[in-house]
Amino acid sequence: MNTPRIMMSFCRITAVALLGCCIFELPDAVAEEAGKTSIWRVTPKDGGGTVFLAGSIHMLSEEDHPLPGLFEQAYRASDELVLEIASGDDPEAESKAIRRGMYGKGGRINDDLTPETYRKLRKFLTDTGLPAGAMDGFRPWMAAMTLSMTEMMKLGARPDLGVDNYFESKAVMDVKPVRGLETVDFQIGIFADLEKAMQEEMLLSTLREMATIEEDFPKMVEAWRSGDEEALGAIILDSMKTFPELRKDVLDRRNQRWVKQISAFIKEDKTFMVVVGAGHMVGKRGLLRLFERKGFRVERWHGEKPEKAKKKKRFIPVGLHSAINTPRRG
Repeated sequence: MNTPRIMMSFCRITAVALLGCCIFELPDAVAEEAGKTSIWRVTPKDGGGTVFLAGSIHMLSEEDHPLPGLFEQAYRASDELVLEIASGDDPEAESKAIRRGMYGKGGRINDDLTPETYRKLRKFLTDTGLPAGAMDGFRPWMAAMTLSMTEMMKLGARPDLGVDNYFESKAVMDVKPVRGLETVDFQIGIFADLEKAMQEEMLLSTLREMATIEEDFPKMVEAWRSGDEEALGAIILDSMKTFPELRKDVLDRRNQRWVKQISAFIKEDKTFMVVVGAGHMVGKRGLLRLFERKGFRVERWHGEKPEKAKKKKRFIPVGLHSAINTPRRG
């Protein structure tokens, strides 16, 4: 369930308005959170810049906040924030997603599905209390993602509470530079350009996953929060075993491109916080292994040493109805 961030963006709630207001200083014992979570430090062995590579869950609930303190530390220590997509780069992101994900006049989803798949879709919709034709105007790939997001939102998860959206909103308020690794058009194209048969398989797989999402989604969030890559791999990578070509497009090839881009950032001799989906971290073709094979030093980050940390004040913004940070989809 490694839904690309663009699909989160077009249904996000205005996070800047929600993330408000009060700031409280936290004692060092709380700010210096012990243990581990899904964040690593990547540095060149011959000196240079630093990258905090942070795995993201793109949708989280209020109960998932606050985020692990190490995420806040990495953000404060960084000169620049890097995301899969920087929302400010393309104000037309939502309309582009909708245009490519919906049919024009006369088109319907059953035109691109077998009668059996269409029957299963309609049954799922009516079983969950929706009109049987609720997805008729959606292309199969968009219907699959919309159903996944809708079910996660029923569990209390929201895009505006996801790790990347939270930190992007924070960076905007802090006037911290934000850059994206990809464009909106590129991410949409991964799915919009799929062959009809693959889009139908994607929809069928989503319908099957909905039966266990109430159990699987909390497991994924907990694995992300505790930095359990093995559990994350079991959930995320196993779900894509039946789609090897889609996995290459969604994960593997993007990872290869991102390693090149992020390696160039490190040469700038600055500190970056790079936030991407947690699914991109795990496995033999994940970012962690790719950086190691390129000769970088990759280490799980446990925060600053106490003697250094005490010299700094620890601040955390409070909003979102008493919850601000999130343990969230990297």
